[in-house]
Amino acid sequence: MKKLALTLAILFVGGFLFAQEDVDKMETLIKSYPKKIRGFIGINMCVTTLAGETAYMQGFTASGILNDHYLLGFYNYNLENSMYSNNDNYIGAEMNYTHHGILFGYILFPKKAIHFSTSLMAGKGDLDIYDNIADEWIEDKVIFNLTPNIEAEFNVFRFLRIGIGANYQFAFDVDRFDGYDDKDFSSPGGYVSLKFGWFN
Repeated sequence: MKKLALTLAILFVGGFLFAQEDVDKMETLIKSYPKKIRGFIGINMCVTTLAGETAYMQGFTASGILNDHYLLGFYNYNLENSMYSNNDNYIGAEMNYTHHGILFGYILFPKKAIHFSTSLMAGKGDLDIYDNIADEWIEDKVIFNLTPNIEAEFNVFRFLRIGIGANYQFAFDVDRFDGYDDKDFSSPGGYVSLKFGWFN
């Protein structure tokens, strides 16, 4: 009788502990950690149009590469050439534009000497126009930017990739300046990138 009671007690305690462990175990969308993590810092040179004028944008990306394929990082772009408004409300006024945020991407066949990647940049844009009369910059700092990219990449060395790509910049909520709206700052572009890291 004592043996039976002891056996039942052991089964009860074991079942309780198992049930407790099962309840406490959290389910997650990502089942495991990346087996391989690499990264790079990139220099980007982009040609596009802003408000109907040719714009040379330069910036950088810093990204991790997970399992050779997945990109997760951040970016920054700045207008490099001088631009002047052709809008009647701000005719001849100097303009400046920047945007920065996060990026997600995927690399196809990364071990091939020539391969392709696609990515999406999502961030905040800043548009500034200089008011000559008031002698001050007027700012719109709540522009949302969304830029999908497609790129051909070349493995030059184990630590260097060169990319040639095309993108389309979508700008949203451009509402601070009379005569300008989203479509004036939404346009296609082309770019070259130099990426320095360890890609092996």
